[in-house]
Amino acid sequence: MKPLRSALISKYQHAPFVQRCLQIKHHIAGTRQTRGVHAYLYLYQMAQAFETADHVAIHQLADKMLQKGDPLGHLYLAKSHLLTNDNEQAKAVLSRFLAENPHHAEATYLLAEIYVRLSDKAAAWQCLQELLAHSKRGKTWQHLSNLVDTPSEFERFCTLFAGYFPDYQTKALPFDIASHLSNAATRAGDTGFALELWRRQYRLGEQVKNLQKSTALKQYTDKKAAAALAALKQCLDHQQVEFFLISGTLLGCIREGKLLGHDKDIDVGVWETHTVQDLARMIRQSGCFYILPIYSQDILVVRHVSGITIDIFIHHRDDGDYWHAGGKTKWSNSPFELTYRRFLGQEYLIPKDYGQYLTENYGADWQIPKTDFDSALDTPNVHIISEQEFIIYLYKKIISAAHSDRRNRYIKTLRLYGENV
Repeated sequence: MKPLRSALISKYQHAPFVQRCLQIKHHIAGTRQTRGVHAYLYLYQMAQAFETADHVAIHQLADKMLQKGDPLGHLYLAKSHLLTNDNEQAKAVLSRFLAENPHHAEATYLLAEIYVRLSDKAAAWQCLQELLAHSKRGKTWQHLSNLVDTPSEFERFCTLFAGYFPDYQTKALPFDIASHLSNAATRAGDTGFALELWRRQYRLGEQVKNLQKSTALKQYTDKKAAAALAALKQCLDHQQVEFFLISGTLLGCIREGKLLGHDKDIDVGVWETHTVQDLARMIRQSGCFYILPIYSQDILVVRHVSGITIDIFIHHRDDGDYWHAGGKTKWSNSPFELTYRRFLGQEYLIPKDYGQYLTENYGADWQIPKTDFDSALDTPNVHIISEQEFIIYLYKKIISAAHSDRRNRYIKTLRLYGENV
């Protein structure tokens, strides 16, 4: 029965119904209450309400759950307060849920995020470290890694990590766990450690069949992406922040009149008159976006309540060069003006001479679809600004690539950089 259930989940895991059910599964895990059919109906309706950031419905459903004696109502109220940036209230409400369910993983992650918002990183670390004794979820390491900002914090992370993975230097780690260790190193500025980690992961992985790959669920659908983009527009328009479509999102707008089906996220640009901290502060007020950990002053990554990720790139205007960057790479464009174009039922700003922009980004044949396009390798206007981070990217791609042709391509590129693969 288990193999059949796993096969069905694998086949239909991208369906909205299945994704909502998986979210519910995570939320009820670790709770002590017995629930009837009506409780699960409320939970499903709650998942739908969060996808549209309907905070009125969220509060109404939470009240019904609490009246039925289900403390999960407090968890959902806390999430709603966090989305509207009412952090103290979120903390107070969440404490009621954790009083009954002290080792609930999702609630602990939420509490850690609240502590970070309240500038209490030590408390965030403490609650996550305590959770490790009660939960084996790799997501705990992800949250811990995002608390690392200095070499001393990375040393503390490594000490804790070695206690749970004592043989990580001699045995291949699951892909997600290795990614969290690498993230901690990179955030601390130790890209050398991260590079050696992925070199070792590659060598050890070649010796082990069926090395675990990333299992992240795809959240992208046209409907969700359109809603997320419209929500960002409403938020930034209210703040009088000019933003414009770029990269794959612009390509989809011009070539297909919709978002590219194979895209994983949405790309937009803002001018350098705004910092990522400015944007984060504005978007936190929206009620429908989570701010993901900041790792660069050139890009802010936000996640809509529907699960859609939006990359907001700061665009710098130098003489003869408008450029934006993303960690390992930088993309340069000729100076451009902006104009409005109707897209997905809204008016969005785009480069006025979009033909020139898209040619610079994708080549003269930009009108021909390329599903295997890699923005770090294939864009004519790309420049590598961190060779170590670029090599790390290639190793991660090799390890996670299922398609042999694509994998061989990354291997060839690594060899050009002197890597022994």
